[in-house]
Amino acid sequence: MAILTALMPDKLRASFVAEKKVGGQITVRKDVRELTAQEIENFRSAIAGMAAISAKSHADTRGYQYIAGIHGIPLNYCHRYEPAFALWHRPYVQIFEQAMQDIDPAANVFLPYWNWGEQFEIPQIFLDKTWKNPKTGKTEPNPLLAQPMNGGKLTKRNPKTAAELKKIAAELGKARIQTTYDAFNPDLENPHNSVHTWVRGDMQSVSTAAYDPLFWAHHCFVEYVFCQWQDAHRAAVEPTDVSAHDLIPFGVTVDQIWVYKKLGYVYKPYSPKPLNLAGPVERVPGATDTEDAAMIRRPTLKSGATVATFDLDKVDPDFNRAEVRFEGLTPPEDSFDVRIFVNAKNPTAKTKTDGNPQYLGTRTFFGHGECFGALGHCDPVQRDIFDLRPKHHYDPTTIRLNVTKSLKALIASDRTAAAPVSLVVVDPDGKEIPEPGLHFEGLSIVQS
Repeated sequence: MAILTALMPDKLRASFVAEKKVGGQITVRKDVRELTAQEIENFRSAIAGMAAISAKSHADTRGYQYIAGIHGIPLNYCHRYEPAFALWHRPYVQIFEQAMQDIDPAANVFLPYWNWGEQFEIPQIFLDKTWKNPKTGKTEPNPLLAQPMNGGKLTKRNPKTAAELKKIAAELGKARIQTTYDAFNPDLENPHNSVHTWVRGDMQSVSTAAYDPLFWAHHCFVEYVFCQWQDAHRAAVEPTDVSAHDLIPFGVTVDQIWVYKKLGYVYKPYSPKPLNLAGPVERVPGATDTEDAAMIRRPTLKSGATVATFDLDKVDPDFNRAEVRFEGLTPPEDSFDVRIFVNAKNPTAKTKTDGNPQYLGTRTFFGHGECFGALGHCDPVQRDIFDLRPKHHYDPTTIRLNVTKSLKALIASDRTAAAPVSLVVVDPDGKEIPEPGLHFEGLSIVQS
């Protein structure tokens, strides 16, 4: 088939073909604490505008409800416990910011970040109950306080103490010193999860978290940490185990989003400091590395139970990295913390963690939440190799926790043979959950 195209002479075309100009403007994302009064008003107006679009139609892709629904209910595309975690959320944050900017293209609108690594409380602009809407001249509910969840009830929060958030923030150091994306990604995801469960309320469930306006400032900061890490580790290469399929529904490849500076945004530091790279630089594990692991098959976790043992006296003290890995784990519905103890006698939720060498660390699980689908929605379905849909949210996966520093401290004080590994499960309020319903195929303590 041949396609013939006839072009009108330039003189005739000029009368009906307008010149198309394509340009771009760099967005500068700022710390919430540094916003001017006008920037706060612009931010609130943009969120209110997106909410107004959704009030007319939930199917409108420009609206708050539609974009929030990509993460949890009803679309459930969020990637967690997977190599795509940090990369998937990069375009997700950007499409939300661009939808904000479309509300009023003439205004200086950007998504600010909540630096919970330094600011151990929810910013006040997300707590105010009302604001004066400049478009209506009326005092209205603060659009940053709450939004409907999938068009239903308004989001709620119940944050824990500043001291607890400060402990979570300290975990960022583990991520920042990693030299590969493979190690950085899980070390960033864990404190990210912990912030979700620190806020509690609807932020502690994958299904509803993105409906809370605070979600976006939280993830804007998570992206900032990712950008900082890339700036500090310029030799880091793109992961080979993340594909375009893992970045559904954004229609991008890893190569297109790996260099954030090509995406049209930069971050303005609140207090300019060099990235904290204190501590040892860890060697990138190679194919010749060996792993010392203790395995336990098919446990059904009961809080406080011994799930594995390993010999402290056989641990090589010169290891570069150590991880606890939950192999073949089914992502849980509820959000909770799993505290890991070694050679501790009958640990409970009251067992000391600060300064306790027998405490290896905490893995926070960001739960899927209750099922909002029709009958059978949350039943895992066997899929063939040609299935292009995203993984089912209950598909088994591997969860990793960096315990390098704590394991070194442990073996410096204890070289017991056959030391028991016990897991204590606590809810976001710190109360022990006797049977959390967490299932996994094996538990490993791996050093390299």
